[in-house]
Amino acid sequence: MKVSEIKGLVERHPFRPFAVRLNNGAQYTFKDARDVGAPKDYRLLIYFGKSEAVRIDTDSIVEIFER
Repeated sequence: MKVSEIKGLVERHPFRPFAVRLNNGAQYTFKDARDVGAPKDYRLLIYFGKSEAVRIDTDSIVEIFER
């Protein structure tokens, strides 16, 4: 996945939900802007769930679903 695509999804206003599927089959849905974190270069995403935080290497993203 291109880093510019991820950056565009995270920074768009108003925020719109999106999900990512990883090369290991895991899927994460970012329903709210508070569900996602990223450093300035967007090479890493952090998914903040109800009781978990998951680091996602953007190179492992194989598909993006816009909700």
